[in-house]
Amino acid sequence: MARDIDYAAIAVNRAIVEKFGRSNDLQKLTLTAGEKTIAVCDGECTVEGTRDNLLAALRRAETYADFWQLAQPAA
Repeated sequence: MARDIDYAAIAVNRAIVEKFGRSNDLQKLTLTAGEKTIAVCDGECTVEGTRDNLLAALRRAETYADFWQLAQPAA
């Protein structure tokens, strides 16, 4: 049985592909649902966050590289 976080990971994946899939190679993009966060990996780029934080970063990002910068947790 799928958990809410699993559905959230699917939603984040779909949003990334919709926004950046035409202009970027997303063959290596993987999303893994944890207990409360989602891990997003593409090659050497890795970030982990909640659905809300990842989608907020995605909305603010103008490029795929921006997404990786904006999705990093605040230090």
